[in-house]
Amino acid sequence: MTRMWLGSLLLAAGLCACDPQGLDLYSPVNARDYARSCARSQVDDYCQALLPTLAATAGPVTFLMPNDGDTEITAHLARVLSTRGLTTEAFRRDPALQAAFARANIFATDRLTTGVHRTLDGVPHDVQCRLAGSGTPQDQICQIGPLSGVNRLQHLPAGSGSVYATTGASRTDLPFFPF
Repeated sequence: MTRMWLGSLLLAAGLCACDPQGLDLYSPVNARDYARSCARSQVDDYCQALLPTLAATAGPVTFLMPNDGDTEITAHLARVLSTRGLTTEAFRRDPALQAAFARANIFATDRLTTGVHRTLDGVPHDVQCRLAGSGTPQDQICQIGPLSGVNRLQHLPAGSGSVYATTGASRTDLPFFPF
């Protein structure tokens, strides 16, 4: 009986130690909440960079989120930064650089639709969207310039914003817009 009680206690302690706000165990209520949850990762640079710009942007927002792991996303970011003679360390220390990056990957709209949408940096992007899948609601899949993205918050009510899990045309192409 003592072994069973001790096992139950260890299981409960282990479950309590889990981060309940991590995206694996938590369903965000809107796009900003998604970014906050994503930014809790200890190896994240992408979402951390988005947070100040998302907080400063009024109204609903949509942002691009590479459909990849934190390590791979950071490698893509490092590749972009290296073309400018910069490192990820320099990026982490430079709020203006982070804001430029964020503005290139955030739209001031609730959801993308077919047409031309501008990111916060003013760059226009041709967007083609369609519904796919057999679920309810169906997945919203959009071609956003050279990127393909699936709206991960499609199931949320209007006004919640959107997060498009994006991929490049190939595995070596950037899954976000350069800045």
